[in-house]
Amino acid sequence: MMDLDSKGKGTPFIFYAAYYPPLYSKLKAKTLRELVEGIKKADKYMLFYHVFHPIFSSHLIPEEYSNDFAHWIAESLGDKELAELVSDIPGAEPRTIEDIRNDLIEILKPRVDERRGIENFVFVSCMPIVYKTNYIANTLAEFLDLIQTISGRALVWHFVSKRVLGISKRNDFSEWLDSNFGLSELAETLSKIDPQTYIDEEVLRRDIIRVLERWLLR
Repeated sequence: MMDLDSKGKGTPFIFYAAYYPPLYSKLKAKTLRELVEGIKKADKYMLFYHVFHPIFSSHLIPEEYSNDFAHWIAESLGDKELAELVSDIPGAEPRTIEDIRNDLIEILKPRVDERRGIENFVFVSCMPIVYKTNYIANTLAEFLDLIQTISGRALVWHFVSKRVLGISKRNDFSEWLDSNFGLSELAETLSKIDPQTYIDEEVLRRDIIRVLERWLLR
């Protein structure tokens, strides 16, 4: 078992969190062709909102689709096969919003047509509001305990948002475990978790905890 009371190199993990107030744009799509044009024009916060914000259980979306684009294609255009392809776009490290944009365009562009959706797709942007929490981990034991305690918004900020938005190159958990404790294999295992496949932050938390316990408590 790891020494859970170790402080490693002595760098604490300070937990922040973020919420994402929606900003409604004038960008809409009635057809698949217009959706592709919208994806090309969308800023990174729009793409984040529609691809990664559904990780929050408060962002209502059916279980079978992991992002808003897939949901609209399935429910409004009735193209389940294409929706599955869009839902399966990977979002694990080191991929960013721009990689997701390129994949969306590559999948959708050859299939564009003028079929009109039952409802328009309305592009929504957001601007993360980041705030410091009262949680600080100095040891591995404290870190493991706090991962179970922090809000879902703190979990997603450190594990998903910063990296996919290009603020950091790696999720903060892996970075801290690697740089402060030399736990490179644990860090790499965490980095393989794909947040784009989740529509509930508590399920993501559960899987992160399972990885941490498997490595730290063995």
